[in-house]
Amino acid sequence: MPILLPTRRRLSLGLALAAALTGVGAYTASSAAATAAPTPIPLTSPACPANLLQGEYDGCVTQLQSELNLTGATLTVDGQFGPATGTAVRNFQTSHALTADGIVGPATKSALDTAAAAASGTVDLRTQCGDLRTGATGSCASTLQTMLNTFHAGHLAVDGQFGPATDTAVRNFQASHALPIDGVVGATTKTALYTATPVPLPSGPVDPTKVLNAAKSYLGVPYVWGGGHSMRGEGPGPSLGTCDGYTGSIQPCPADTTAGMDCSGLVRAAYWFGAGIDLANGGDTNQQTLDRHLTPITESERRPGDVEYFGTDAHTTHHVVLYAGTDPGTGADMMYEAKETGSYVHYVGLHTGGFWYRVSA
Repeated sequence: MPILLPTRRRLSLGLALAAALTGVGAYTASSAAATAAPTPIPLTSPACPANLLQGEYDGCVTQLQSELNLTGATLTVDGQFGPATGTAVRNFQTSHALTADGIVGPATKSALDTAAAAASGTVDLRTQCGDLRTGATGSCASTLQTMLNTFHAGHLAVDGQFGPATDTAVRNFQASHALPIDGVVGATTKTALYTATPVPLPSGPVDPTKVLNAAKSYLGVPYVWGGGHSMRGEGPGPSLGTCDGYTGSIQPCPADTTAGMDCSGLVRAAYWFGAGIDLANGGDTNQQTLDRHLTPITESERRPGDVEYFGTDAHTTHHVVLYAGTDPGTGADMMYEAKETGSYVHYVGLHTGGFWYRVSA
């Protein structure tokens, strides 16, 4: 039976038996993750209101706080527009000859974006920075963050701090450009950042080929308990997991020191980078089955790109796989799967007997 994690909602932990043996399956975001800062959203994005006001709580405020800190504030970046953030906004407005009303409207957004960009600085990663990895700070890290956002590899606050969210974005960029997925920005990754052409995230009707190509790009990525679920503010893609609730036979627990994905983290990343759909916003397998983009289908109706959840009923589940279709070389039905701790995302023969869904825009 699925493992229940104390003070957490369940995330897909892999097959129940394997979970008992190796810490598989579905970690879910921790109770602490429930209070983690939402993923940053650029202030000028249509997803942000025209005027940000005190009381708002979302990724727009996360971005606002990060930019205010770049210009001299010392806010806790928590996505909550409270009194301290209001004071920082008014201070910024006063110093930039804006109406000091604490409302972040178009004029304040524009001035803040400009000031934050100037404060973060821009450098040439190829000639002015060494290899970049978790822990890097300063203008090299902020320039990297800006470039990764251009490639839609993440929704990063440009704060000059190479933390878990930036690590996830680097790995997403590397996966989408057929580079070794190690989270290190060395010469090869830098070259790709400067020579590749950014393309928008997919939108409109779901193209299964793009979804499956996104899943394929993660072959060989480690299975990680809770990986891919934005526990530290990351977006979709390989990330550190957690050891909370881990009961696997592989000790010490590798999840909080290894970047990777669990089963629902893999499906989440495939649909985000392949179709622009964030299933359940990082939730577990149960929450994914309730996502508005999913429609139940029968097994006989399956086609490539459909998802199969395993559990006691259609919304009480512990594992998910992505149907890859029939392999042209062998004629076998195949799937992409992140199975259990100690294994890697793989392309393997399809397991059946679960609950099937089709994802549509």
